[in-house]
This record gives sequence, C-alpha cells and structure tokens, in this order.
Amino acid sequence: MAPPTILAHKSAFLTVQTLHLSQSLAPSTAWRNRAHNDHNNDAEGASNTNSIPQRAIDDALFRLNQNLQQHVRRVYPPQATRQVAEQIDSLFLGVGEDDGGDDARDGDEERALAELDELREGIDLTADEAICSLPATWDSHRPEQAEADPADAQQYETLQDRLQTLSAQRAETKARVERLRQMQALLRPFETNVQENLVTRNGEIEKELERMRVLLVRVAGRIGQLPDKESDGDEVMEDLDVLERKKVDTLLSGL
Repeated sequence: MAPPTILAHKSAFLTVQTLHLSQSLAPSTAWRNRAHNDHNNDAEGASNTNSIPQRAIDDALFRLNQNLQQHVRRVYPPQATRQVAEQIDSLFLGVGEDDGGDDARDGDEERALAELDELREGIDLTADEAICSLPATWDSHRPEQAEADPADAQQYETLQDRLQTLSAQRAETKARVERLRQMQALLRPFETNVQENLVTRNGEIEKELERMRVLLVRVAGRIGQLPDKESDGDEVMEDLDVLERKKVDTLLSGL
C-alpha cells in the first residue's frame, strides 16, 4: 500500500478540524446544575434575579446551533477543504524547491532535483504532462534502488509503459470526440430543417424511385409483348432490363 501523500494528510486534518468546529454547542454540566439550582430556589420563593428559565436556554441553544450549522455548510464545504489542502501541498513543494535552489549547487544536483520533483509524492498521474515527465526506467532515476530490488524496477517499467499507452489512447479518444462534436454541430441545423429533395429514408426521392421501378416493370412487360424480330435484340433488351433493375435495387437497398 502506497504511503499517504501530503495532500491526503492535510485533507484528513482539515476534515477533522471542520468536524470539531461543526459540533453543536451546549453549556457545561456545572453551568446546567447551577441554573437548575437557581430555578429551584426561585420556585421555593427565594429571591434570585439572575436565574434563567430552562425553556429560554433551550430555545437559545437551538437557534444558535441552527445558525452554526448554516455557517458550517457555507464556510467549510468539501470543495473548500480540498482547495486549502492543495494550496498547502503546493506551498510545501515550493518551500522544498526554494531550499534546493541554492546558487552553489552545480548542474548535476539541479537535474537530480528536477527528477525528484517529477516523481514527488502526490503527483497527479492522470495528467498527460505528469505521465510524459516520468523516466522510462527506474534505473535512470534511482540506480541503487533498482539494483537492490529489480522486481520493483521491472514493475515500474511495466506500469510506466501502461500509462504511456493509456495516455495515447485517451488523446486519440479526445480527438475523435472533438471531431464528432464538430460534426454534430454542423448537422444540428438539419435535424429540424431538411430539404425535401435530399436523399433520406421515406423521402421524396425514395418515393419517386419506387414509382420509377414500377414504371420500368410495366415498360419491360410491354416490350416483351412486341413481336420478335431478332433473337439477339431480345437478349440485349433483356440484359438491359436486368441491369436497370439491379441498379434500382442497389440504390434502394442502400437507403
């Protein structure tokens, strides 16, 4: 199991503190006992002008806690907690970068810090930029760890290749979705305003082609009733009739 990130630590801490702040307020037991005793003394006839009726206390607490819950929902939503935790995480990483950015460091140390920043805890491995910044092998990042645990190094290479493949597939899918959205935007006006002379299912052209096919059958029947002059001419006419029917059937089957 991977260790929790700085972002996870801070989010959990802020959630706990928010729960503490959102708890209902209530007087202490000692204060309630004292108020109860004062109320009893008033009931027995003792003179005490500082006692508060229990009902008034309960009503005030109810209204106070109701306002408190409304305040908590407005000021401490989960989105705000997440945003504050991300800001803390960014500041934490920024402080580390400032401490490591001394002018006295040479180029090799700066490149090492850049590599560590690429593989820092809490990096968003769903982002294409983060995936592209990952080294191809664990040996190029931490040679001593790769030699000590070759199984983990091999697993890293497998996962890195898998991330690269998925990132490329996601980029292709996004591009395809964008093309389809553009096509949908171009075709949207035709959903309610299609010209009648366009080739559509059950449209005017399909009806006209159906009438033409019936007419061709009738014409072919009339031609068949004509007296035979030459057998070759009949064969040519029959071939033309079959060819025309095939053309019409092919056109209609594609609609």
